[in-house]
Amino acid sequence: MNRMHARSSLESRFSRYQAARRMLRPSEWTSLIRPERGLSWVTHPVGSPNLVIATTHLLRAGDRTGELALLVEDAWQNVGLGRGLTRYVLAQASVLDLQSVLVRTERSNSRMLAICRLLGAYTAHHDEHGTDVDLILPSRDLTV
Repeated sequence: MNRMHARSSLESRFSRYQAARRMLRPSEWTSLIRPERGLSWVTHPVGSPNLVIATTHLLRAGDRTGELALLVEDAWQNVGLGRGLTRYVLAQASVLDLQSVLVRTERSNSRMLAICRLLGAYTAHHDEHGTDVDLILPSRDLTV
């Protein structure tokens, strides 16, 4: 996990954490992936299971609201991975019985904001500290 952080630029880490994190302490990682907090995934290239290139978290942020947290290693940005992971998270939101998924990010995080716009999201709130974007969940099939 921290090897991916080391390969990621300060800008990418800041976009993910809103702080210039160099690494995560083991206790921080453990806290992030606790099942009661939500769902977490690591992504690796086919054939390289020990090379983590992205981490994705869908964390409970309220009663039926989740928060998407995503970090894609710089070398894997701009190839559609972030968009694909975001779509996957939205499809998995029903596992946690969520009604909405938010992205909290800096206004300068143009990559994440572009993904959100592409997926039809809308800005729920913005101020000097950042932007909250509400992602559209795929409709559930209510056919009986």
